[in-house]
Amino acid sequence: MRTTILSLAIAISTASNAQITINADDMPNAGDTLRYRNGNTAGVTLDLTGAGVVWDFSALQPQAEAADTAVSVGSTPFLYQLFFNNPFLFPQNRADYGMVGAEFDFQVLALSDVYDYYRADEDGFFNVGFGANVNGLPTSVRREPVDRIHSFPMEFGNTEGSNSSFNVSVPTLLYFGQDQVRDNVVDGWGTIYLPADTFEVLRVKSTLQRTDTIFIEQFGFGFRLPEPETIEYKWIAAGMGKPVLEVVTTAGVPISVEFFYEPEDITTATRSNQRNELTVFPNPAADELFVPIPAGMQGQLVLCDVAGRVVRTLNVQAGTIESVDLRGLANGPYTVTVQGATSLLKTTVLLQH
Repeated sequence: MRTTILSLAIAISTASNAQITINADDMPNAGDTLRYRNGNTAGVTLDLTGAGVVWDFSALQPQAEAADTAVSVGSTPFLYQLFFNNPFLFPQNRADYGMVGAEFDFQVLALSDVYDYYRADEDGFFNVGFGANVNGLPTSVRREPVDRIHSFPMEFGNTEGSNSSFNVSVPTLLYFGQDQVRDNVVDGWGTIYLPADTFEVLRVKSTLQRTDTIFIEQFGFGFRLPEPETIEYKWIAAGMGKPVLEVVTTAGVPISVEFFYEPEDITTATRSNQRNELTVFPNPAADELFVPIPAGMQGQLVLCDVAGRVVRTLNVQAGTIESVDLRGLANGPYTVTVQGATSLLKTTVLLQH
């Protein structure tokens, strides 16, 4: 009986609803708390899309609860605000709000206490840069050009591309930069069924190609490291601020699922770097890689090649340093992922025998 009723509801919904349009008013504002649950990537299908689609993700199993809070730019550390609170000198990097971002640790470069900065206006939704303690020094880092995450108005069939980059320099130590190419297509509209909610949505597929540039002054050499392709699949509903469902894949492998679920039951605390990068060493690596496993991260370590194929798996224990045997693997970039019970950490390592 439940199946019959659900089928009838889907049929009526599909017949009566038209595609929506998303604009700046549907993005977050300072003070908004965006609540969600993490889910298991197993069984998530991404190929179904188009006009008037019904996406039935009602079988997703809610796992860890979390929330992001958008804070005013003026409430973030003062020395972070150089580019993001100065519309006269840096209008392209003006921000509407900040949000806790992911920390980063690469050998002698450590970024902590990170805030990403965003702006939404009639032209689009932008990531304009970030602020961080760079090796303990408060620093403001702008994107030049900025990352256009979406253009407005957003409607089915829209396609667009944008380039962005940033760089961080630590005098006498190193230079780190990243170039990014984003290709967006609004490839679907329709109704999405989640475990506790139903929404009319647009689906956006964002393909990200990133290349890191690293120069270490101490050794007088540098290199460019292409990262594995990342694709963000986002189902966006009017007035929700955050996608009601977002699935991220790296090298074709789903690595994270976040979705809207019963916000009254979810903590309103600001998220603290749930997507932290792993610290691994050495990087580049030759025959052996060492991976410190943080507290609370007991689970599985997975090593994937650039094509997304799993080449190594290890069961890992929290608080240990795991050794990964790299002998017999081809040179090139690999993705290291550690999946715990309620969180996931990942990074990229370059193999050079």
